[in-house]
Formats: sequence, structure tokens, C-alpha cells
Amino acid sequence: MRKVLYFGIGFVWCVSCNVGEDYVAPQFYTDATLAKATTVTASTPLPRKWYADFNDLQLSALVERGLRNSTDIQTAALRLKQARAQLQITKVAALPQVNAQGKYNYEKQSKNIGLAADSHYYTAGFDASWEVDLWGKNRRQIEADRATLKAAKLTLENVRLAVAAEIAAHYFNLLENAENLRLAEKNARLQQDILTTVKAKYDSGLTDESAYSEARYLLENTRAQIPTYRASVENYRNALATIIGILPSELNVQTAKSAQLSAPPQDKAQKLTEFPADTVRLRPDVAAAEQNLIAENALVGAAVAELYPNISISGLWGYAATGGSKLIRSSSQTYNYAPLVTLPLLDWNRLQNNVRLQKYIKAEALENYKQAVLNAVAEIRNAQSAYGEAVESAQNQYRALKDMRTVVDLTRTKYDNGLIEFSDLLTAEQNLIAAEQAYTAIRAQIHQKKISYYKAIGAPL
Repeated sequence: MRKVLYFGIGFVWCVSCNVGEDYVAPQFYTDATLAKATTVTASTPLPRKWYADFNDLQLSALVERGLRNSTDIQTAALRLKQARAQLQITKVAALPQVNAQGKYNYEKQSKNIGLAADSHYYTAGFDASWEVDLWGKNRRQIEADRATLKAAKLTLENVRLAVAAEIAAHYFNLLENAENLRLAEKNARLQQDILTTVKAKYDSGLTDESAYSEARYLLENTRAQIPTYRASVENYRNALATIIGILPSELNVQTAKSAQLSAPPQDKAQKLTEFPADTVRLRPDVAAAEQNLIAENALVGAAVAELYPNISISGLWGYAATGGSKLIRSSSQTYNYAPLVTLPLLDWNRLQNNVRLQKYIKAEALENYKQAVLNAVAEIRNAQSAYGEAVESAQNQYRALKDMRTVVDLTRTKYDNGLIEFSDLLTAEQNLIAAEQAYTAIRAQIHQKKISYYKAIGAPL
């Protein structure tokens, strides 16, 4: 009998198959098409730890701390563990399930039903059940869970990339506002000197009240900007601490004069086209979208499998006796097995509609995957263009700033010697302030555009 049972199980296992379509990667865009769309000129590996490209040890330390502490990353990591546990649960569902059991039953019969006697019944043993995965329902579910697990890994990678980019962006926003604060305080000191000079001339009758009022206006206007910059510095400190996953009091960032925002810009825009041609498909969010599509395709197969007959086997082996002392005896052994075949006949199209539902969900996943590819291409192109334009603008702005500093020095000398009106000096000072702020802003923008570029190509950490 056992040989027959084993043969039957082996036969069922051998003839089992997977219904539904196996996954085939959609070909709406080839790698060559995507490479052309992103103007790839070379196929060099993507840089690891891309944030080190900024040559800022403080930034690198902040990013690495954030990668350890960020609550967003910890949440994504927990979802990955959930997906891994779910896969293990699905895997064992296809295996025979065995349980040990022990039972004592006492029954006292009613005296009003005729001949009655109390009964004692003892059982102990093992019961087993196995649902044969004849049509691949469980195998398709395992396939879906594996794809979901890969998607969770890629999502974690994408969250890590997003957190690193956000830390870098907040860091440079902090430096920009700290630099603006420093410039405002420096300009206030210079304007105070000008006001002192103008007041001395005004008191001596060498200039009129209009010049004195203009100098005082310029100073007070600059002083009015200082609280705003201080508030912005505090806001970005708090935002930076939050994304890193620490309290603001635990954040130690030096914001003295930043070489990052004052040094002449270097043109590295040509390197923005040097990355592998398959970068778009390998970007974490795009790759995760494809894994979601793979999972939904497998779930279509699982839904189709429910339309076919289901085979299950259950059995019991153990001991049964009316007395506990007789339980563990060879004469008390008992066993049974019960193969079962079920076929859905009338379910009011519930299973057919479930197949349609899964196909619609798969179609939605396909559109999401396609949209992820399109978004990636657009983001890469935008980042390439924006960075190149920002570098060119910064180079022009740097030359304008140097010229404006020369103009102010010469103008101040002329005014001190009485060769020009105060209004000329005032105009030059205002132009210098505007030039310094514009250069600080464009330098910070270069860093922001570079961050956007590394995020767009999915540079690994």
C-alpha cells in the first residue's frame, strides 16, 4: 500500500506543471534607444560613494551617518525583512504539513436516553496533510514573492540613494544660507564704515543729508536681512538632523566660509554622459518596477491554477484506546489516509473574474514600469542639461564678481578723494552685494544639480 502511495505522489509531482505565461521582459525601448536618449558617449562604471566627488569630508561623514541612522532606511530595511519572511512562508506551504496531537475525551451520557455508560477515549499520534501543487499555483506564488523580495531590496537601495541625496542637498542649502549670513554681516561692517565716513563729511558740511540718509538706509537694509538668514540656517540644520535621524543638538556642522561656495567653478559637464548604456534599466526604482511586473505576471498564473482540479492528501497515524494504560500498545495503533480531488463547478465566475483582475493589475504594473523608464530618461536629461548650464552661468558670474570687486575698490578710493558723488559709491556697493549673493546662489545650485544627476543615474553608494 505504501509503495502505491509513494508512486502516486511521485507521479503527481512529475506531471505537475505551471499554468499561465512565463515572464518575458517587455521590449518597448531597447538599451540602444535609451542610450541614445540619454546621450551616452562612454560605458564606464558608475562611481561608488558618489558623494565623495564633492571632496568634502564633513559631507561624507554626514551621509554615512545618515545611511546608518535614517528612519526611512530602517523602515525600508524592515519591509525587506518582511518580504524575506513572506517568501519563506510561501515556500513551506508547498510541503507536507505534519502535526503531533494528543487528546483525552471524557463523555458522560444522559440517563434519559436508555442504556448509557460513561466513556473515556485517549488518542496520540501524528496527522499530515499535503496539497499537491499540480498546476503550479504555489510555485507561481513563490515566483511572485521572490520578485517582491527583489523589489524590496531595490526599494531599500533607492531609499538609501534618496536619503544620501537629501542629506547632501540640505547640507549645501545650509552652507549657502550660512555663506549669505556671513556676507550680510561682512557687508554690514563695511557699510558701517561707509556710514561713519559719510557722517564725518556730513558733520563737516562736505556732503548733504541725502547722502547720509542713503548710507544709513543701505546699512539698515543689510541688517534687516541678517535675522532671515539666521532663521534659514537654523531651519536647514534642523532638516539635516531630521533626515540623518538624530536630534539637532547632536549635529555638529562647521559653516565657516565655505570653499565649496567661493572657489571658481570647474567644468566637469562632459563627464555627465559617461555611464553604462543600461543605466536606465538598472536604476533602483526602475528595476523595482520591473520586479513588481514580474510578481504580478506570476500571480496571473496562480489565479489561472485555481480554475483546475485540486488534489490534496491527508493522513493520520497514532494510537487510540479507551484507557490510558492501553494507549501505547501495538494493538492500539491506528492510521488512515484520504486523497481528495476537488473541482470548482459553480462559483458564479468568481475564479474567472479573479484571473481578469490579476491581468488588469499586471497591465497596470506594465504601465508603471514603462512610466518609470520614461521618468528616468527625463530626469537624466534634465540633470545633464541643468548641470552644464549652471557651470557655464557660474563661470560668467565669477568673472563678473571679480570685476565688481575691482569696481568697488576703485569707486571707494575715488569717493574718499572727493572725485565722485556718494550715489556712485552706493550703486557700486549695492551691485557688489548682488554679485556676491548671485555667485553664492549659483555655486550652491551647481552642487544641487550634481546631486540631482547622481540621483538620476542611480549611482550606487
